[in-house]
Amino acid sequence: MANDICVRLGRRLRELRTDRGWNQSYLAEISGIGRVHISELENGRREAGLRILEMLAVSFGISLSELLRDL
Repeated sequence: MANDICVRLGRRLRELRTDRGWNQSYLAEISGIGRVHISELENGRREAGLRILEMLAVSFGISLSELLRDL
């Protein structure tokens, strides 16, 4: 299951968030995505739709392609 794309995306999201020194609550606040939803994404328990991916990319100040790079 470690190679599952949802798990890999979750690792990427956590890395981007922690590199910025943000907690999940702050990311939830600036993205408009619920904190529980973010937690589920980071833990690979939830699939991200296109709108959510775009909201996250905008929140991190990166392109969608950069968000998904190397997954």
